[in-house]
This record gives sequence, C-alpha cells and structure tokens, in this order.
Amino acid sequence: MILPPTTTRPPRRPPASTTATRRLAVVPVALAHIEATPRPLQEQPSPIAHPLARGRYQTPLRYPGAKTGLANLIGTLIVAAKTSPQVPAVDLLVEPFAGGASTSLRLVGAGIVERILLADADPLVAGFWQVAASQPEELIDRMLDEHTRHIAPGGQRALDRWQHWRRWSPPTGMAKSTARFEAAMKCLFLNRTTFSGILHGRAGPIGGQSQTSNYDIGCRFNTESLAERIRYVGHLYDVGRLVDVWCKDWKDTLADVPEWYAELIPDRVMAYLDPPYLEKSNKLYQTSFDPHGGYAPAPVDDLQWWDKLLHHRLAEYLRKAMRFRWVLSYDAHPSLTQDPSLYAAARMTPSEEAKTLLGVKEWRISKRLVSLRYTASARNGRGPADELLITTLPPSTVPTGDAYRPLPHG
Repeated sequence: MILPPTTTRPPRRPPASTTATRRLAVVPVALAHIEATPRPLQEQPSPIAHPLARGRYQTPLRYPGAKTGLANLIGTLIVAAKTSPQVPAVDLLVEPFAGGASTSLRLVGAGIVERILLADADPLVAGFWQVAASQPEELIDRMLDEHTRHIAPGGQRALDRWQHWRRWSPPTGMAKSTARFEAAMKCLFLNRTTFSGILHGRAGPIGGQSQTSNYDIGCRFNTESLAERIRYVGHLYDVGRLVDVWCKDWKDTLADVPEWYAELIPDRVMAYLDPPYLEKSNKLYQTSFDPHGGYAPAPVDDLQWWDKLLHHRLAEYLRKAMRFRWVLSYDAHPSLTQDPSLYAAARMTPSEEAKTLLGVKEWRISKRLVSLRYTASARNGRGPADELLITTLPPSTVPTGDAYRPLPHG
C-alpha cells in the first residue's frame, strides 16, 4: 500500500525527558534509534530477496520461553483481520518486547505485514538488533573472530572468554558507537553460549564450568547459520522492511509510535506484545533477573517482571490509552481474564479525555486459548502448554474452533 506523502517529512520527536529515557541513558550500549537521524518510511518498500524470508529459523537469538508455532497463529489472526474494512492493511507491526523477535521476522518475511519496528528495554538486546541491522558484515566478521580464537579451542579458553563477556561493561570514555558494537557482540556471545540464552544473572555456560557434558559451550554457536540470519536482518533494514530498532521500554514505545508514524494511526499499525509470564516469570527468568541472587542484575527496572505491578500497568495502558490495535500473548493464567485490573473487560475503557484528545477507541477485546510447544518450561522442560491470546482486532474476524478456543467462562 502506498503511504500518504506526509511520510516523506521528518517525523516529530516527543520530548526525551521521561523517566525511562533517563534510566536507559545510564547504560550507554544502545541508542534510541538505529541511526542518529532515523529514515522516514518508504512509500513502497523494496521486495525481500533473501532465502530466509520463509525459512523455519530466522532469528540469531535464542530466548527462554520461546514458543513454537505462535507466529503462525498470530499470522492467521492478522490475515483474517485484513478481510475487514476496519483493518485495510498492517503497514507496520510494532514489537515492544522484541527479545528474539522471531514472530516479527516471520510475519514480515511471509508478507503478512509490510514492515516491522522492534523495541526492547534491555540495552544489550536493543544494541544487538541495531548493529545486526546497520552493520551486519562487521558483526559477522567479529563473530567469526570470536569463534576462531575462543570458542573453537574449547575448554578453559572458551570459559575464560565467557567470563570476560559476563564482566564486560563499556569503559569510561568509550564512544557510544563502539560501546553499542561491543554490546552487540556481548549479547550474541552470551546468548549462544549460556544456558537458555540468558543474558543477565546467575545462569551458567552451556556444558557447565567443568565442560564434561555431551553439549559443550560452543554447541549452539553455529557460525554459518548465524551469519546467514544476521545478513537477513541487515537485508530487511536495507529494503525498508525493518524500519527501526528502539531502546525503550514498552510504555515509551507504545506512546511514541503515534508521534513517529501518525499517518498509520489507528488502523494500519498494530502491536504484538509478548511480555514475560504472569505466573512463571519468576521461575523461567529467575536465573536471569533474580534481585536477591547476588549476581548481575537486570540492567533496567522494566525487566523486573517478578513484580506483578508491571503486568497491571501494562494492562491498564492497553485498556485505557492504546491508540492502535494490539495482540497480546500470555501464559493461560486464570486471573488474566478474571481480574478487572488485568483483562476481564470485554472492551477498552478509555476516559473521555483520552477519546477526545488522543483518539483512543473503545475497541472490543477478544480472548482465545491456543496450544503451543514451548522451548523452555518452568517445571517440565519442553512440552505443550496453553497460551492466551488477547486482541482488539475486529471480533468478527477472530477465528474460533479447535485452534482458537473461546474461554470456558466466556
């Protein structure tokens, strides 16, 4: 779809004075945007010409709690929604909890959405995606060098390098661009060599400190496939399908999208949100973000989802202030759809001021249960589990049946 001419003007930037901006600024390993002057949307992005566009594995990052099959289910929701005149197209999919970004990469590669915007509060994760997008070949060269000099020899040599990256932080005076590049390498190295891809906290190296396991520290560090996936990210950025990567928390991301992409509000942009589990986050992620373990803490407060207040703040924002359509995936915890302060409501309930001044709609909220296979589970390892999908896409288009089950209590 051709975008209006207004997309050629520089986007308006809201004041950068939020608490989150100040908080993230103390960890200078990712910039607010990929480039100092972000590019405007192309009226017609170039075709994707990369063999991974419809491949099974596209992301270079592993992530705890990754869910096999979720991208296909989200894709079916979006395709169905586009049959409604209310959602003529999804010109931009925003993922505020980017993590491994597997869903966004798959949907844009399949042509279900035109463009994607990734955001993450973790400066390591945001920095990785920014560098993978804008400097893919440099990152690949550095990755190959790290593998040749440290991973391939194995044993203590590899463990020493793992410890180096665990301790690394940008020294005083390091240029922000250099710090971001080093952070991207830290993210990739630790993600591919640490248990479950965990970046912060007390998780150990794959194979343990003794390296006597059948799986050693380098077993997930496949340089050939990683290079191809990093090049795919760079290709998406080059052809205008990955429009930007933001180092922002979810609230700043959702609030800033209407400022940067006003011409797409409200019906041609949507958000896909996959926050940490409500019930299991303290088990799945405690090795990552344990505040009492005496290990490296999460770098920003927004990652501390064992505090359920964050879940309630997210729900309140989505119900009362969200200015474009959204799809949310969660573990199927009963309180999510029974607690009025979470998602018990059948429709959004913005204030009169929000409706008048910001144009917030009173969209209906649909809820479905789907079955997935998780690549990590709190108690039983890999296995099937129910996932809850909540969305403001047009209710008449939301599928029903065995794959999308209505909630038992309605």
